[in-house]
Amino acid sequence: MNPSTKQIFYLILILISVSCISQTTTSPTAVLNSVLNKQYIESRKSFKGKLNPQQFQEIRSLIIKELNAEIPADKSILINYSQKAPNCLSLNINNISFAGFDRSIEISKRICKKYNTIDFFVFSEDEVNKEIYEEQKDFIKDSGFFFDNIFTLHENCKAFFILKPNGDFMKYYGEDYYSRVEYFLRRN
Repeated sequence: MNPSTKQIFYLILILISVSCISQTTTSPTAVLNSVLNKQYIESRKSFKGKLNPQQFQEIRSLIIKELNAEIPADKSILINYSQKAPNCLSLNINNISFAGFDRSIEISKRICKKYNTIDFFVFSEDEVNKEIYEEQKDFIKDSGFFFDNIFTLHENCKAFFILKPNGDFMKYYGEDYYSRVEYFLRRN
């Protein structure tokens, strides 16, 4: 990637993350909030916008390269992201099992089929249940690209990013988000 392309990419990422000035990170000894309260509600954030054709191509290419995937030009991209963060309702489950994960995969696949979208499930290096994710074929371990460049807020353990073929994008931090995914994909 040439220097001007890199500068444009980083400028776009800064624009996407407009209100990411006060990032919260989780130390290994931090207490995680697993209840629906004011702190959790304030950790939910949503960003929407539209990229120009050059920005779209550059970001799409970087995502495809990072995922090592072939994605048809007419398909939207949905990245479901999991990371360690101070707010995580799913940690309220006493027995971690993949039943909930399987349900999320099924819901995502159903929505993606309906709206001509390809989905990916990515988890960060510091994900609380990293060992469980590593054993599942549907999950991709983040090299740090998504953590550092796309999902730059680290206040909530779940997030998604959608990039449509027309350049529209949406990024959302929070759990139980599939109604938001479907609504955004349904919009023209």
